[in-house]
Amino acid sequence: MTVTSCSTTDSSLPPSLTLPLLALDIGGKRIGVAVCDRFAISVRGLACLFRKDQGWTRQALKLAADYGCKGIVIGLPLNMDGSEGVQAEDCRKAAAELGLLSDLPQVMQDERLSSWTAKERLYAQGLNEKKVRERIDQTAAAVILEDFLAAHPELKEPNHG
Repeated sequence: MTVTSCSTTDSSLPPSLTLPLLALDIGGKRIGVAVCDRFAISVRGLACLFRKDQGWTRQALKLAADYGCKGIVIGLPLNMDGSEGVQAEDCRKAAAELGLLSDLPQVMQDERLSSWTAKERLYAQGLNEKKVRERIDQTAAAVILEDFLAAHPELKEPNHG
């Protein structure tokens, strides 16, 4: 399994990566999950998995199968200067764990400020603190997927893949 790192400046994608895609915002405690449709018209948060649950990888792959996903976008928590720290290393380990169970192509997407953007979005919808906490992870995964799709418009082309 090859994992490709992507950013807004890196346009190399695995040739097998096609829509729809599953996105994961992997944190130390929770994993937000989002999905896009096969035309990349809509992106929505699906669920929040718990990292301590040994079955999180199978749960994520079941969601991928349920939605017919052809690849996985994983948020890579970079430091503000673009360097990788302990959180990025942990995220890469989780991605490798997922890769042991699946042949789906994986790409890493810079996720700087995704949680902040998600929180702003949820508060703008008028949600209270409790509701924001319940939805922050899956909304952050949706932001990561939206950013990835915006950086790779070629995925929306009919002849891609």
